[in-house]
Amino acid sequence: MNQRTRIPRRSRRAMAPGIDRLESRQLLSTNLMPVNGPVLAHHHQALRLHHAAVVGRVHSGHHEATPAATPATSTSFSVVPSPQISGHLNATAAIADNDIWAVGFSDQVVAPPVVDSTLAEHFNGTSWSIVPTPALPSGGVNPPDAYFSGVAAAASNDVWAVGTKTGPDNPDFGEQLIEHWNGTSWSVDTTGPTIEGDSLSGVTVVSSNDVWAVGSAHGNALVEHWDGTSWSIVSNSVIAGAGGLSAVSADASNDVWAVGEAGTGGAPILHFNGTSWSLSVAVTIPDVQAISVRALSPTNVWAVGTVEVYVNHRGHRQATIEHWNGTSWSIVSSPKPTPSPALDSFLYGIAAISANDIWAVGGFHKSGGGGATLIEHWDGTSWTIISSPDPGTASNGLTGVTTLSDGTVVGVGNQQYTGLDPIPLIVQN
Repeated sequence: MNQRTRIPRRSRRAMAPGIDRLESRQLLSTNLMPVNGPVLAHHHQALRLHHAAVVGRVHSGHHEATPAATPATSTSFSVVPSPQISGHLNATAAIADNDIWAVGFSDQVVAPPVVDSTLAEHFNGTSWSIVPTPALPSGGVNPPDAYFSGVAAAASNDVWAVGTKTGPDNPDFGEQLIEHWNGTSWSVDTTGPTIEGDSLSGVTVVSSNDVWAVGSAHGNALVEHWDGTSWSIVSNSVIAGAGGLSAVSADASNDVWAVGEAGTGGAPILHFNGTSWSLSVAVTIPDVQAISVRALSPTNVWAVGTVEVYVNHRGHRQATIEHWNGTSWSIVSSPKPTPSPALDSFLYGIAAISANDIWAVGGFHKSGGGGATLIEHWDGTSWTIISSPDPGTASNGLTGVTTLSDGTVVGVGNQQYTGLDPIPLIVQN
């Protein structure tokens, strides 16, 4: 049997079904109105469901050293004006309050099909705008589907975005995609290996010559490293035995963490100590998915995702949070969104301002249908749900978050209005 990993067309991230049906104090907030016009004209046909490739992503700028003191952080979030284009934002990274990136994909009408293309948006301290990304060769009549799942930055002129594109020889199978921003333009990095059936979902930066990216290849874990010159695959028996990875985070060159999902065996959590990768003794809960990770220090690492729970003999996905204290992983109690804990809930991204100022974002299914945004906050003692905007009339969700030391928190995802395709959603405190 051919063991290539099939990447279904229109596939991006394993988002909540109901949801997917779906940095600066100068940022202004507004309620975005439904989008009409040529960019969404193709949606007058039947509504297409969007699924996005599991993302990891949240390494907001550099290695995010934890500041000694925590500034006051606003817990009031508003929708931020951004380009209203059909598509999703999957990840975000902040370098400064006038230098923030958000990446994902947009829809393009290429008669007759609709294809996804990489989407990069940038905040310059005043407004968000779309920054062009390279057109990808197709080898066929139509451009390939392509999307970004993760983004991380070492500096304003050194930003990495990773994801997946359909292969030129076989549009049903994916290939990893790595692009780099040099301060002027985005370009496709071609130094890394090309393996049909692989994809990248998360990236983290330690320094300009020490960058890690993770994903999956043929259903197994994929780990790659940038040494300042080229990308290479890192492999050992531990990596080979792990399931697909969704996110990676580092607080130092010898303290790198990667998380993923492995079905009934619990989520794989891998650790790099500067020399080799090993399997961390994680919480072995059946059907747990670790979707994002944030390493603050060797004794303080957080992972968020979902776990299968049963209510009245029916299975549901429920947001879950795990913590590493330097010795072991444990489940940390967190609130469940109302009106009912039986509704599916998900956490997709996590970022930290300090050890007692941590943010996680995601979404949950509403009792009446559709999805709503979910923001949770750790104050050093407990997690609480923070009120978050839901501008879309049909569905909303957040999939990535980034922070700045001044207390700025930016979340990205998508919003959907009744009868229209999803469009990017950016919220900020």
